[in-house]
Amino acid sequence: MRFPFGRFAAEERVKVAYSISNTALNKARGFVTNQILAGNPIIAAVSVASKTRFPTPMKSVLIVLALASSLAATAQTISAPTFTSTCHDQSSERQQSFCETRDLAMSAPTGQPLTIDGGNNGGITVRGWDGPDVRIRAKIQTWGASEQEAQAQAKATLITTTGNSLRATMPSTSQHGAVSFEVFVPRRTALVLSTNNGGISLAGLQGTIDFHAQNGGVSLAELGGQVTGKTINGGLSIKLNGQQWEGSGLDVATTNGGITWQVPANYSAQFFTSTNGGGIKTTLPVSKSNGQYQEVKANLGSGGQAVKAITTNGSVTIKQG
Repeated sequence: MRFPFGRFAAEERVKVAYSISNTALNKARGFVTNQILAGNPIIAAVSVASKTRFPTPMKSVLIVLALASSLAATAQTISAPTFTSTCHDQSSERQQSFCETRDLAMSAPTGQPLTIDGGNNGGITVRGWDGPDVRIRAKIQTWGASEQEAQAQAKATLITTTGNSLRATMPSTSQHGAVSFEVFVPRRTALVLSTNNGGISLAGLQGTIDFHAQNGGVSLAELGGQVTGKTINGGLSIKLNGQQWEGSGLDVATTNGGITWQVPANYSAQFFTSTNGGGIKTTLPVSKSNGQYQEVKANLGSGGQAVKAITTNGSVTIKQG
């Protein structure tokens, strides 16, 4: 569109120019907002301005204003995640405790999984969110002969987020401490998780996930993608959601721990669960029973991806509906 400067007086020219630029700006703002949510903010703004026939200074103004307003709109749409990890006094007659939390952020990994190491005595909680980055709360709990000793150990603990990895390093002199992580990640983030004497809790994720827990239970809720993992000396709690598994499937196991399934009434899947050394409580027919071994193998609904969980030395409970 060309400005009709030749047909209007000066004041009319200003009105027309403002009207045209304001219309284009509104179009740019809406288009750029959508593109930002799709991950192309700068390209979107430049594209809008370059396709509008305005003088170069006006194009620059449009780019800046459209981009700024879209970023503000996006920030308002995606609220910050809410952490639930808090500190509690765990002092006793023999030891004094100290606890602190640290909140961090890191870029979401691309092309590689995010590795989270719970170390000794630390748990890991990961939930999916709609933001573009990774938000972290580290809860550091230490003990000592005095509160000052415990505090010194906590202050010397390092939390690192380099190389697509999240881990805690406690001072070599510390023998009584633990660091637990509560983490929010983009839903399709790939994860590799490990704990020793700590549990793992995952919810609202759709990526490729592999976990290993020693002496800790594992909770899996409302997941998709490809989930594999094992825990030793800990139970498995599995809550399926929707009408079917979205992704490649679920394949998990525990030794010396029970399994609890929560399955929606109209869920479709290739369902498999078994125990060697425990019973199965379910309304589904038991497919095989041989001594201490029992299994349930069922084509639920219209079938679909495989969801599988097995235990050695643990019972299985399947709740439907």
